[in-house]
Amino acid sequence: MNEAASLSFARVLMEGIKEMVFVVKVDGACSFTYEFINKAVMEKAILSPASIGKTFDEVHSAMMAKFLNEKYGKVIQTNQSTSYEDSFYSIANKLFYSKTLLTPLFDEVGKCTHIVSLVKDITNEKIAKLESKEIRERLEESSARYRSLFDSNVDAIFTVDFDGRITGGNSAGYKLSGFLMRELAGKNFIECVVPEDKERAKEHFHFSILGTIKDCRLQIFNKSGVSVGCLVKFIPINVNSKITGFYMIAKDMTEVDKIASLYEAGEKNFRIIAENVHDVITLMDHHKQYLYVSPSSENIFGFKADHIIGQKPFYNVHPEDAVIINDAFEQAAKNASTYLVQVRLLHKERGWIWSEINGTPVFGEDKRFSHMVMVERDISIQKDYESQLKHFAYFDSLTELPNRRYFQEYATERLRLNEKGQKSLAVLILDIDDFKEINDQWGHEIGDAVIQEFGFRLNRCIDGENMAARLGGDEFVILLADTETEEQVAEVADTIYQVMKEPIEVQGLSLKISISMGIALAPAEKVSISVMMKRADMAMYKAKQQEKNSFQVSPT
Repeated sequence: MNEAASLSFARVLMEGIKEMVFVVKVDGACSFTYEFINKAVMEKAILSPASIGKTFDEVHSAMMAKFLNEKYGKVIQTNQSTSYEDSFYSIANKLFYSKTLLTPLFDEVGKCTHIVSLVKDITNEKIAKLESKEIRERLEESSARYRSLFDSNVDAIFTVDFDGRITGGNSAGYKLSGFLMRELAGKNFIECVVPEDKERAKEHFHFSILGTIKDCRLQIFNKSGVSVGCLVKFIPINVNSKITGFYMIAKDMTEVDKIASLYEAGEKNFRIIAENVHDVITLMDHHKQYLYVSPSSENIFGFKADHIIGQKPFYNVHPEDAVIINDAFEQAAKNASTYLVQVRLLHKERGWIWSEINGTPVFGEDKRFSHMVMVERDISIQKDYESQLKHFAYFDSLTELPNRRYFQEYATERLRLNEKGQKSLAVLILDIDDFKEINDQWGHEIGDAVIQEFGFRLNRCIDGENMAARLGGDEFVILLADTETEEQVAEVADTIYQVMKEPIEVQGLSLKISISMGIALAPAEKVSISVMMKRADMAMYKAKQQEKNSFQVSPT
């Protein structure tokens, strides 16, 4: 009877559950072994019965194994279930989106021995969101907003959606591929990659979706069927603080690759190639003396090549970045390895601009280091875009104040520092009384203008290491980073009430507002910022219930 029941349960797990099920054995703090996979796993994922008994490191690539070890390791550290969203390519080469729930199993002494992973297919929900009218409109807006990135860039740039389908591209993309954009539209970029690079391309795109942005060497077919060596990077397209797709930047490395091969054939051939590439090619000897600088230096950085020859080593590198390039040079020469660094280089007209340097050491017949070949490129547009992404991630677009994420990170760090210094801090949460009535009576455009003016006035009341941030809607939060008494906090609150007394003038309207505020002081015991914010929030609602346009202090 027990054997029959056990057999039945095994069939349920293997065949009856349509979601993918993994049972993973915990071998140590960072070692996990597949102990069971059901039929759905073998049908969808690139796993087989041969994977049983093997660790993540034995089954997957280094990047994927690291990703899985971190997720499963979090379960071990917290002894709690956790979930995350992911994407993967099936055996049939189809991209799936998934949501994974990791649940720990404990033995009689409370030790986690296994982790059960239940993977739910959410592909249809993802596609529905990505193909909605709103997303398409955002992609069009993003394309217009960053048109200059397309038109002025000598590298091929394609726009792709979350499935990897090509949605557009620049003129350099046509030059590289030979295809008109209408011929590429709707085609997955994977189809353009040579067979031996397809798996690496899938993994590179997968980790770009997860936020790991870096270069990858891929061979891409053009219309004539000839493969072109490219350096490929995926950069998120951000519209209104949301990622709507990716720029696929493909740099043709044909000429640079020729440089490496032709250099050995003679300096004359090297110069012919170097003088016709868009990046700056520089040669340095083992003493770091400039031997050669390509003429493109004048176009890229404003300095003629003969001006650079004879200068001190790395004279054009920002002082704060000098140690980075020196260390990279030394390590590459010592270990016979290449390096890729991002540093600020001097431009004759524009000052310090962000640049990328790819260095390759060259050794003589005696195996001793002889020269360093360095390829330098201007990446200031990319850096500006990355800076915009960071701003979108940490600041509210309506008020330009820090958002909830920035506030919590900053406040958590201040709390840690204050605990060491035996100082105290306070959290104030406030909102506009009956703000919904403003939106209902005058519309959201007026409501947004009120929020903007409110945030502006609030920020004027804050100085030093204190911070005001917008949580959302009409709700704001203030961190007072160095307070000693409740009276000091009350003085700040009184200042805010005085500033908000003046009517807000919007499009000919004069609107009077009142605010309710809750205050939480750091207690004697150790608490998190989240707890303090919750206490302040409860105090604010208590103030609203008792008397609007007032504040309450949460008991510590």
